[in-house]
Amino acid sequence: MQPFNRAYRIIFASGQRSFLVAITFLSLFIRIGFIIFASHPQAILSDPKQTLLWEHGVIANNLYTGHGFSMHWPYHSLDTAREAAMHKPPKWEGSFVAPLNPYLLYWCYVVFGESAAALYALLILYALVSAFIPLTVFKLSLLLGGERSARISTLIALLFLPGAYAVVTFSGSALFQFMGVVILFFATLSAVEPSWKSFLWLGLCCGIMIGLRSEFFFLGPILIVAALLLSARRNFHPSLLLQGVASIAICLAVTVPWTVRNYELYHRFVPVVSHPWWELWRGNNKLTAGTDRLPNGQPNWVNPVEYPRIIRRMDSIPYDRNFEGKVDLVFRSEVINFIETHPTHFLLLAGKKLFYFFTVDPNDLRSGNLFYWLPTLVMSFLIVLGLWCLLRDRTKREAAIPLLIFLAYYLFMTAMTLMQVRYQMYVFTCMLPVTGLITERTKRRGGVAIEVIELKKIPIMPTIGERPRHARGELEDGHGASQN
Repeated sequence: MQPFNRAYRIIFASGQRSFLVAITFLSLFIRIGFIIFASHPQAILSDPKQTLLWEHGVIANNLYTGHGFSMHWPYHSLDTAREAAMHKPPKWEGSFVAPLNPYLLYWCYVVFGESAAALYALLILYALVSAFIPLTVFKLSLLLGGERSARISTLIALLFLPGAYAVVTFSGSALFQFMGVVILFFATLSAVEPSWKSFLWLGLCCGIMIGLRSEFFFLGPILIVAALLLSARRNFHPSLLLQGVASIAICLAVTVPWTVRNYELYHRFVPVVSHPWWELWRGNNKLTAGTDRLPNGQPNWVNPVEYPRIIRRMDSIPYDRNFEGKVDLVFRSEVINFIETHPTHFLLLAGKKLFYFFTVDPNDLRSGNLFYWLPTLVMSFLIVLGLWCLLRDRTKREAAIPLLIFLAYYLFMTAMTLMQVRYQMYVFTCMLPVTGLITERTKRRGGVAIEVIELKKIPIMPTIGERPRHARGELEDGHGASQN
């Protein structure tokens, strides 16, 4: 029992600053370990197609070689002349993916050349940023419960290895995992303790996130407005409205330049990326399993074998700067036709996607890996149970709403598009702050949840510069630091 007692004291009796510093360094250590043992930059560059860099690597290469933010639309044409043209550098720019991550890779190429050193530099950047995920989880968890449960959530965040593994991929997953938790922290803080600082940071982070995740073009403003309405419900004052407006203005100021650039390219409104209907089609057609893998295990991608009719429709479109926009209309018509003619199949696919989201995708090659499916199933259980505990506490309903909006939005997106493991890990990481709430035993009394801590209460001093909750005029509802 002595090792257990020692671990208990380190986790719960250590100073808050010491705990967070130790957790952050351990988080960085785990990610550096993944980079050392699980990444292979030189092998990636030796591959003529640089497959593991995907679209991000293609665009970064074209930026580096002077062809701008461009890539050929990724499909195999049945037209030999077009296929030959697609093996040459693109003649026009596009917006197939959100811009921030390809530009990060490009800037690494500028500094280190198109080399393994550049790829390592990007991975290290991912590690340095995402190492702060457990710390941010702790900060958000404090808005949802007591310090004891926040520390448990932080430990779970540290040990959630499928999320940490994102540092060895090149899609920017590690960045938007971190930014998702940060945005939820500022959205929740703006809802329960609004200030100019919280709203301005929320707007800036949402703007940056749109550069990583195109769907945040709508979710970001939704979270800002929700935080504004929640805070106004508690205590409306004129400056509160100005804070919300300023938050949206900053978000738009970061985003609008890219949207304007897209309008100049396509002469139509393209907020971030040029192929939203393509993503819907991948998850809604006769052959799909609702994920990024077909039932036969092959990548879920348009190809001449399974989809020759669609390929011919794409080949009929002139291959010029307007191709990206026009080809997306092809997939729009395909999706609408599928939903209209096969509504039951569409609904069954939506249910399958959501089931896979909370479990594992059996078509994915990683589904047989114990280090993926076991932590994923455990995390899914903890998140569902943690959300249930959070919703039972009526004193935390306002703090819960930004998380519920975030989760509902991505569940809807999953049902409408497709389930992908990296998006699953992203949402699970953002829900980590609720996982520790299962350790807080509550009972209902007069509609209010009152915490009952059976373990010995351990006083923990607040971090330097942080006032105790009672000093901010909050009620002592059992969630103060002195209770933990």
